[in-house]
Amino acid sequence: MPHTLTLKKGRDEATRRRHPWLFSGSLGARSGEGDGPAAEVRAADGALLGRAFASPGSSIVARVWRFGDGPVDAPFVEALVLDAVRLRDRVVPAATDGYRVIHAEGDFLPGLVVDRYAGLLVVQATTEGTEKARPLWLPPLAARFPGATIVQKNDLPTRLAEGLSTQDLLLAGPSIPDRVPFQEHGLTFLADLEGGQKTGFFLDQRENRHLVRQLSGGRRVLNLFSYSGAFGVAALAGGATHVAQVDVSAPALALARENHRLNGQGEDAVSFFAADVFEDLRRRVAAGETWDVVVTDPPAFAKKRGDVDRACRGYKDINRLALKLLAPGGTLLACSCSGPIDRDLFQKVLFAASLDAGVPVRLVERRGAGPDHPVSLDCPEGEYLKAFRLDRPGVPGVSAGASR
Repeated sequence: MPHTLTLKKGRDEATRRRHPWLFSGSLGARSGEGDGPAAEVRAADGALLGRAFASPGSSIVARVWRFGDGPVDAPFVEALVLDAVRLRDRVVPAATDGYRVIHAEGDFLPGLVVDRYAGLLVVQATTEGTEKARPLWLPPLAARFPGATIVQKNDLPTRLAEGLSTQDLLLAGPSIPDRVPFQEHGLTFLADLEGGQKTGFFLDQRENRHLVRQLSGGRRVLNLFSYSGAFGVAALAGGATHVAQVDVSAPALALARENHRLNGQGEDAVSFFAADVFEDLRRRVAAGETWDVVVTDPPAFAKKRGDVDRACRGYKDINRLALKLLAPGGTLLACSCSGPIDRDLFQKVLFAASLDAGVPVRLVERRGAGPDHPVSLDCPEGEYLKAFRLDRPGVPGVSAGASR
């Protein structure tokens, strides 16, 4: 008897609309053991809706990998992996070997993330179901990148919550490296596997870094929550006259120094400040500083719905202070990677920050992650990164305002 997940009556609408997540509250019954890792998903009337990998320890008890009839087998998963690779062949820019190869639901491979750093692939199997599917997704991945070292990075809250191992695992190659250099638009950066965020680097900001590079010629750039310093490296590559890197973490600033060194950028054009960013901003505002380009790229202030109100206050405060530092004619790139805060809400937060700062700005671009981070229209929750380009008018009479 196949392993079957039967939904409660009236709880199958999202699945029929091809949303891949099955929540525990929608599940009516489980039955059978089956002879494969994927379970059948059926409506209360017995209609087959698709096949999924189950994660019994999660509030999302299963993720659908195939809707309708048909197996979730090696040829099917191989086709999905190769389709994801072909997309990157089309959208990844020249002189770049650091990018996302597979973006979970955005590539119809729920729970699976794969990032490439030159000859290294870093995998995140975020759920028990994705872990069960490893015999299906690992062989085509290894075949497409022959000779690559493949590391499964497991230090994830979702795995911990499901009782899965959080120890990193070597899937291919001689050993797990601490740091790996890679190329992005011709610049060199280090992926920090040992102590870094995400899979070792924030690949999702690649095209936004390139925008800052294009905007920075002859300008002074303030990079807040700088982490590895990548926005600052891009700014100096674009001709910035000076960059200030601000982060609370001394190890992050040490990594930023190394990234500047790898690109032949001397420290005469860059300053490093180990400080709480909120406090640092208040000090700069009090000192009457002005900057031509300011980047606010904080860590996620909201991990869940209950965090949204507090997070919005944080985003408003940080961008209110940043706007006070923005010179007439300057640009603020305001970012949020908080999934529960959507684009419309983030725009409202930025409007409130502008009003309170007394600094009118125009919204020039709404941006997000690069095209190697696609979003399935069936699962819009996969869109998390917001990056708004706000330009302050250069006409004094327009840009003046009274802060509240």
